[in-house]
Amino acid sequence: MKNIRNRGLIRAKVSTMPRNKSDASSQLELYKMVTEKQRIQRELYGIKERMFVLQQRLDVLNHQIEETEKTIHKLRQPHSTTVQNISQKKETSEPHNYHTFEIEY
Repeated sequence: MKNIRNRGLIRAKVSTMPRNKSDASSQLELYKMVTEKQRIQRELYGIKERMFVLQQRLDVLNHQIEETEKTIHKLRQPHSTTVQNISQKKETSEPHNYHTFEIEY
């Protein structure tokens, strides 16, 4: 097999020698670092805002969960004494030929 080399392919020349330090190259490096710093600061600010919004929503959900659990606990309590009291009051005020009672949902 022959090694066929594509003559139209241009390869980049890689130099291992560092560039000479100049005022322009130092200014470019400074600009790059300041730009990256600003980008990171904006990103951190956005993350902090998002965390604040998420924490507020989490607090609201925790409060709603507690209230719902309290409501469920109250609904699970037996209401037999209140139903009996209501039915006794209704029985005495209405005629004796039939009995009525109320059920609360």
